[in-house]
Amino acid sequence: MDQNSSAILPPGVELKHLSEMKWEPTKSGRWQTYLLGHPSKPGPYIYAVKWPPHSKALAHQHPDSRYAMVIEGVHYIGYGEKYDEAKLHRHTPGTWFTEPANQGHFGLTREEGTVLYFYGTGPSAFEPLE
Repeated sequence: MDQNSSAILPPGVELKHLSEMKWEPTKSGRWQTYLLGHPSKPGPYIYAVKWPPHSKALAHQHPDSRYAMVIEGVHYIGYGEKYDEAKLHRHTPGTWFTEPANQGHFGLTREEGTVLYFYGTGPSAFEPLE
């Protein structure tokens, strides 16, 4: 059964395609949609982030460990306390990666942009390193 089926779902079951989700703009020019919980609150959270083409995130860290997967496009991530393109790793759709707690990291998209899926346990925060 695909997501467009007219079958009735049992109570509590949610079924929504990525294109149907409510996306909210962020200060960084990205878009986010929250699927479960919220990073600012205690407990598990799941969200997706759309990075437009030619986006850059300077080095930062989070107090919690995060687990992520590339859903669409190509994402480049590097680890350290200062942005350094020589340290970037290329991640294509289906690539799973981690952002360990308090580990500095930075990112980039090129012409293709990306959509990333994140899971963690809050509360979380964004802590700039540069």
